[in-house]
Amino acid sequence: MKHFAKILLLSLLVIPNVRAADLTPMDQADALTVQGHQQLERGNPSGAYESWAKALKLYQQANHPDGIKGSLINKSLAFQQLGQFFNACTQVSKALALQTDYCQGDQQSTELFTSRSYDATDLIAMQHLGAILQQLGKLDASEQVLKLAMAKAETLGDTSQLQALNLNLANTRSFQVKNAIQKFQISGEAGVQAVNVRAARKLALQAFADYQELDNTPYQLKAQLNWLSLYQDLDRWVQQDGAGIFEITELQDQVAPKQAEILQSLLQTDLTAVPPLERIYTHLKLSKFIAKQPGKRAEKHPLMIAFEQAQAAQQLATDLDNYRALSFVYGQLGNLYQQSKQDTLSRRAYELAAQFAQSNQAWDGLYQWRSALAQIYEEQGQTPKAIASYKSAINALEQVRWNLLPLSSDLQFSFKEEIEPVYQRYMSLLLKSESPDLKLVSQTNQSLRLAELQNFLRCGETNLVPLADQAPIGEIVIQVLDLGDQTTVIVGDHHYSVNQEQLQHTIYELTAMVQDRRFFDTTPEQYLPLAQSLHQLILAPAISQNLIPKEVPIKFHLNGPLQSIPMAMLHDGEQYLIKRNPISLSNGYVKNSLTQLNQPGAVVGGVSTDSPSLKETALEPLLEVAQEVDAIQKEFPDVKLLLNQDFTHDNLLEKVERPSSKILHLSTHGKFSSDPSQTFLLAWDRPLNVQEISGVLESGNGGGLDLLFLSACHSAAGDPRSLLGLAGLSAQSGANNTIASLWSADAAASVLLSEKFYADISEEHPMNEGLRQAQLNLLDSDYNHPYYWANYVLVQL
Repeated sequence: MKHFAKILLLSLLVIPNVRAADLTPMDQADALTVQGHQQLERGNPSGAYESWAKALKLYQQANHPDGIKGSLINKSLAFQQLGQFFNACTQVSKALALQTDYCQGDQQSTELFTSRSYDATDLIAMQHLGAILQQLGKLDASEQVLKLAMAKAETLGDTSQLQALNLNLANTRSFQVKNAIQKFQISGEAGVQAVNVRAARKLALQAFADYQELDNTPYQLKAQLNWLSLYQDLDRWVQQDGAGIFEITELQDQVAPKQAEILQSLLQTDLTAVPPLERIYTHLKLSKFIAKQPGKRAEKHPLMIAFEQAQAAQQLATDLDNYRALSFVYGQLGNLYQQSKQDTLSRRAYELAAQFAQSNQAWDGLYQWRSALAQIYEEQGQTPKAIASYKSAINALEQVRWNLLPLSSDLQFSFKEEIEPVYQRYMSLLLKSESPDLKLVSQTNQSLRLAELQNFLRCGETNLVPLADQAPIGEIVIQVLDLGDQTTVIVGDHHYSVNQEQLQHTIYELTAMVQDRRFFDTTPEQYLPLAQSLHQLILAPAISQNLIPKEVPIKFHLNGPLQSIPMAMLHDGEQYLIKRNPISLSNGYVKNSLTQLNQPGAVVGGVSTDSPSLKETALEPLLEVAQEVDAIQKEFPDVKLLLNQDFTHDNLLEKVERPSSKILHLSTHGKFSSDPSQTFLLAWDRPLNVQEISGVLESGNGGGLDLLFLSACHSAAGDPRSLLGLAGLSAQSGANNTIASLWSADAAASVLLSEKFYADISEEHPMNEGLRQAQLNLLDSDYNHPYYWANYVLVQL
């Protein structure tokens, strides 16, 4: 074991120049192991994989367990460098004798690790497993695995491995900081933001301390680089949101002296002993760090030092003939030339970076360089080149989205900052044409929304396609596109711009009003002017051109804060929009295949009495559940009931999986949020998060639900992207139609709405018309205030 562990870790040994026939099979396997490490260090992961695959066969023929285990770990190293993290996980799982699908499940448990003995190679495998889980976005599982491995390393007295594990644990905490930053930035909910600020500060302090513990160890260089990377993430956050994150600003000031000290230490470090490929990326990281520093260092401008570091990386990458490394080298040079106002050299460097990335299929670099080039071309007035470059960037991002997005934590945690703007700038440029291709604009916007959903769900694929790929029949699709610095409305083959400042002001005021707990106390004089203003901005130009006939169903595709406002209550000065047209929402995608509803069965779940989950959340029982059950039973006598103690995860799975169950009505507390961990439904015993709920609904009724009705759930107040939670639940459940509330519903009004809705759809009315008639029924009753009827929205896939 000690012999093999030594071979596993050594990567600079020279294989003796002898014939393979003169070596024993074990010697050949050992030589191939070392050769694979040499190939990996020189940027040839495919060659390394082949060497380790051959070594594995030789170890298997020799029935050498340690060699087999180590070769599997080595193969995972090659997969990691290729960006194939699920494959990497499979190899490590085999090395640890775990289930091969360990990394693909939603819930990882350390129970599999506790009842076994460990040796040095096992700890290496667990170290890699922790790193792979980081890249898969499974940060809690990564932390658990690494902590367990550290405890085992302490027991074995393995100091070197303990240090390596400590570095990985600090990296996981850095990723958790990024995760908290993203959750803060996409949520407008004060409570969610406060929780994530506190979490980010705590995790960052721990990560900084962990990195510093690795001073004077073989891992000092990596630790210092990652320390600076974490500092840079916090610095960027402070620049964007400094006013709202005082605790982070204070932390940044506290550690700023250490940042300068570490950067100076790194610039003075002799890197000649560092493996070539690692040295390239070390130089590039130093170049990026130093380029952001103010003032002179050693009589040199920071940009001059940054150029020197990038040029050192360029020489090494050229010597290795490593196209991927050269792509990132020239990308950084393009960055530096851009900062120093050398536009021609910047453009040329980015073009070279893109060429190297294209030849090596380095999509994660290509989208950056093509996007940078597009902006340069756009500034120079070269519109055709700019459009082509943006298109190339989008295509590269599509490759990243399908192949790497769920695996690349950096992209996951910077979706709003890194990915969304590329799509938005492309669409803005397309719309500047005299005759813009509106279908292409729509497809691009809807691809963005689908990417956003998959980023939210942490998945690379869903059974969904952009709405623009499907020709709508018998309905009008109205898309309101948020392009960052402008808002555009698309109706059919027409489009028009909206006054951005006036729109944002109206949305802000109306959102605050409808999400107020006392909204029912407001008067028409208070809410109607806002509803009319929004109607005038979004719909009036289309209606004046007869683009939206009366009674034709409207499917709205909305972005951002506008999703928090019910379109049903838009008002033209004479009547609400719901009186004019049936209304539904779409997130810009539809199911690839739709199921037909034939004599549907129904499942009703709910909590109407005190329960463990209600006590845990301090929420009140829903006494109207019994009335809703009665309303549904009138139309579906064979309804399956899951009430109170029966409303559990397992029971829900059992009931829903029956093919006849096409309607699932849940009357329980729940919330939709842009934070997946804050999207939940309350079962009897505990909350079910979005992944658990999705797991239940995906497992059942093969063809998917026709209707998911969530009668007591609502959007997170103040969260402009809270409907991501509802969209995620709809997509994961496969429900063709999902009805839910934008704010906490009135119990009596909800019962009346349910009764009318189910009566109408049992007579084969479309879902949008059924909800419309149920809302109009309330509008013509004592519950005519929008608080009682406008909250329910229909989301259709």
